[in-house]
Amino acid sequence: MNNLTTISFLGDIAFVGKYNEYYSSGINPFSAVEPILLSSHLVVGNLECVSEGDQGENLAKKPRLKTKTQTLNYLKTLNIGLATLAHNHVYDNLYDGYLKTTAFLKESKIDFIGAGLSENRAAEPLVKVINDISFCFLNYVTHDTNPNLPNNTEIHLNYFSLQKVSEDIIKFKNKVDHVVILLHWGGRLEGGNYPDYDQPEIARKIIDYGADIIIGHHSHTLQPYEIYKNKYIFYSLGNFCFSDFISDGVLKKLDRKRRVNSIILNVVFSKNKYNIEIIPIRNADEFIIIDKSSFKLLNQRNLFFKYIKSNYFLWLIYYIKVKYYYKILRKLKNKNVNPNL
Repeated sequence: MNNLTTISFLGDIAFVGKYNEYYSSGINPFSAVEPILLSSHLVVGNLECVSEGDQGENLAKKPRLKTKTQTLNYLKTLNIGLATLAHNHVYDNLYDGYLKTTAFLKESKIDFIGAGLSENRAAEPLVKVINDISFCFLNYVTHDTNPNLPNNTEIHLNYFSLQKVSEDIIKFKNKVDHVVILLHWGGRLEGGNYPDYDQPEIARKIIDYGADIIIGHHSHTLQPYEIYKNKYIFYSLGNFCFSDFISDGVLKKLDRKRRVNSIILNVVFSKNKYNIEIIPIRNADEFIIIDKSSFKLLNQRNLFFKYIKSNYFLWLIYYIKVKYYYKILRKLKNKNVNPNL
């Protein structure tokens, strides 16, 4: 009988705002999904916020995210075994914050990829054998997500380019059973319900190079997925957990109409194929609950995506709405919000 390996993929993880309060009070906002994650052989999540440090913040980056080092213990509650760090908030709390975060991950025996203290370390994949099935996990961030790292920083990110991805896949494809691509991308349309116009073409090229599955982050919204050459492309899993937070003295409120629906993606791998299970979840006042409405929302977006990805005029209307109308509306809602409310 063939061995099977179950890997759970989560969206953006940000233990900001209330999560610090919950942890210090001994509250577990993840109890509804904890049994699902504990039953997986590996849980992979994008750790979008790093620990606060003692040296300040990267003032060139707005907004900035941070959490308390002790609150990172929630990663153990979630059974996280691999944290991706190739994202645009990795330097929000400067060198000290990064070191505190990676020290915690090492002490907790949680692997991390996508960032490092050298370009070579940032580009290193995680090659791992689980239940006699071998995997190569590759993590990249695109420049359009605006990490805003200063030139003299000691922190390096694994930046995306098609050439680099192609070379990495070719290097590892014949050494492992599955190549998993973890992408922080789509910066032009952060907050959008659909990917940027060129993302499907890019994703298909990555599959053509030999990738087995693509998992996307950064939009903070649940975006569609598609199947190409029997391989799955998930453009963005959305926020796994997020909360209101304060940046530059202003309360940044979570958009609870667009950014609270997500999924846990369970992928069951055999040696030469895999099947998926989608578990719909929702952020309900920072408690992560199972909610079928997210699955309904995903199906609706999948349906419309079939039209929008092949009709530039439809996509352009959507682009203008997200790029201008939505962003202006968000700025007006967040303008001068009293953080003490």
